[in-house]
Amino acid sequence: MRWYQQWDGTVQSLNRKSKDGGPLNYKTVQSHIEDSLGQKVPLSDIQRYGKECDIKWRKVQELTLPDIDDEYWNQIAKFRKFLQRIHNDRLMFIDETAIYAVMPPRQTIVAPGYQPLIIVEKPSAHAQRYDFIGALNGSQSIACMILTPADRKNRNIEGIRKEVVNEWIVKTLAPAINRLGSNNIYLICNKSRSHRKVNMMEALKAGKCKSVVDICYMPIALTKYISPLDNSICHGFKEAIRSQYPVTAANLPSLLSKTFLSLSRRQIKNAYRKCAIVRGTDVYYDRPST
Repeated sequence: MRWYQQWDGTVQSLNRKSKDGGPLNYKTVQSHIEDSLGQKVPLSDIQRYGKECDIKWRKVQELTLPDIDDEYWNQIAKFRKFLQRIHNDRLMFIDETAIYAVMPPRQTIVAPGYQPLIIVEKPSAHAQRYDFIGALNGSQSIACMILTPADRKNRNIEGIRKEVVNEWIVKTLAPAINRLGSNNIYLICNKSRSHRKVNMMEALKAGKCKSVVDICYMPIALTKYISPLDNSICHGFKEAIRSQYPVTAANLPSLLSKTFLSLSRRQIKNAYRKCAIVRGTDVYYDRPST
């Protein structure tokens, strides 16, 4: 309906319009300027400067103090430069995320006079949690595991523990790495309690995997800028699950596995590029400007 209302009979009328922002509320700007300068400033002067400089309203982006700290970004840059020296297919990231059994789509088609409502068994906040762990390199998904609520109950655990990770490495990840036929692989992960380097290397050895030369921890609190799995892949992965609503407890585990293992080469390469771990990428390109 929105497209139809926008259409004037030409293809150009359906092109996406810019959403950079609307006209300035100059009176609000005037009050801020006068408070900062401690003196009165004519509204006409502010309007003239605003138009000359093409200043617009934009959506506010929240930043924490670390996001604009020089040392914080130097750590990100240093680790990115280290990763850029290694071929992306020899960089294997592993990470965990939580998926909930109730994941309705964020948007739906609504006719005039109706509301965008979807009936669910229980609110998303109270839905059963499925713990997911996945591994990928620069061109393909390698392996994954789903820990269901029943699995956690049987193991008497609340989430993914190091024993679960190590068992998955022995039974699933190590054989998958061996099938790649690659050498000198680096495993990259966060420094959680479930990722103990010594135990993980022992698990790889138990799985007869000799291809992994080292396990590297990402600097604390920097995962969102370095791991392709943390933001880029996981967001698209979860949205793909939402698009297949309704999801049930019976089909969710297989759906998670199928969706992750079918990630395209292009999706993964774009995620690596976004994290600036592709050789030649500016390691500061996404640093917020203040």
